[in-house]
Amino acid sequence: MKLFLATDVLDDVQWAAARGWCDGVLLPDDALRSAASPDAAVQWLETFARAASFPVFVDGTDALVAADDADERLRALARTTDNVVLQLPFSEANAVRLRTLSQAGVRVAATFVGTAAQALFAAKAGATHVLIDVDRLDAMSGAGADVIAGARALLDAADLEAELVALFPSGSASMAACGAAGADAAVVGTASLRAMLAYPFTDQALAESARRPAAGRRLRAGDA
Repeated sequence: MKLFLATDVLDDVQWAAARGWCDGVLLPDDALRSAASPDAAVQWLETFARAASFPVFVDGTDALVAADDADERLRALARTTDNVVLQLPFSEANAVRLRTLSQAGVRVAATFVGTAAQALFAAKAGATHVLIDVDRLDAMSGAGADVIAGARALLDAADLEAELVALFPSGSASMAACGAAGADAAVVGTASLRAMLAYPFTDQALAESARRPAAGRRLRAGDA
């Protein structure tokens, strides 16, 4: 399973990449909003994406507000670097735009997907990545992995190559369930990734260096 890190901090990306834990970066929805202009936003994105060197997912929702030149703004974001993937909320209204962008060679990730049927529709419209709202689904009914499994079955049956991405699994168990259900990738924040790394017995064993077992042995209760 791939790991996409949710951050706009290059230090976080470099920390995870150095350990082999970063296969892509999902920018926060507001990552470009502080830019002085659309051109400045594109410039910042170019600098970040080139430094990250992984696929960088950027939200295109703000561009949709500018109805007069929304499509051009979206294409400008997508043209920034070869590793930029444009995110669009999946809806009937956006389906034609998603398909048009896809046919123009733009990689588009469909967001706000909550059912297996929606995942199928998004993939058929041309989405290269389908982001399943695992965090919201788990909070409502615990069904995040079930939706992933259903979407995996539908996409495989239709021979569609879109990647299924589990968005913000709640922890190690949720991530494992999504992976077993067929997710290609999971999106995690830096804090969540660090939390998943924690294992209290490792910390305890490293702290108790005087009781560290000989090579090849594991210290167990009752050992001197």
